[in-house]
Amino acid sequence: MRLLSVLCLAVTAVAFAAGARAAGPTAGNLSVASGRGTVTVELRGVTLGVIASGVLRITDLTPRDRYAPIVTGRKLVQTRVGPRTVVYKGQGLRFRMLGGNYRFVVRGSGIALSSVGWGWVTLDGEPRFAGDDPGVYSVDGTDCSADPTSCTALPEVPLRLKLGTLSSESQSKLSGG
Repeated sequence: MRLLSVLCLAVTAVAFAAGARAAGPTAGNLSVASGRGTVTVELRGVTLGVIASGVLRITDLTPRDRYAPIVTGRKLVQTRVGPRTVVYKGQGLRFRMLGGNYRFVVRGSGIALSSVGWGWVTLDGEPRFAGDDPGVYSVDGTDCSADPTSCTALPEVPLRLKLGTLSSESQSKLSGG
């Protein structure tokens, strides 16, 4: 009987450890290539991107951390619209957000971006005419700039998707709880 109790305890411990490992944080990834329309991302993680022509609105959700977004481009016009929000307009915009927690909206044409982390994305393609290509995206899949044929066309109706998963303990730490 004692051996059976020890065996049951060992099996329970192994099952618990496997469940805890599976519930750990897993970063998601987003890839957008040749996009035309609007991409809205709220993310704790890393983002690199380019906009051929358009507008980028960045809200820093953790303004007191050591991270700050970097934006460059031609005909760059920068406007602060709040204590944590800046709007950038121009051509050939290149942006980088390493670390931190941001909400950003990319609106324009020639959108290419790659994000890794935890959060949400809303995709809304805007083709110029019926049958026009609004660009492609992939969530937790391939790099769309390297293999666009394996990616999905940007939807013409807004689509909201989750990036990554967090354990409840990790979520509590990220939200300051």
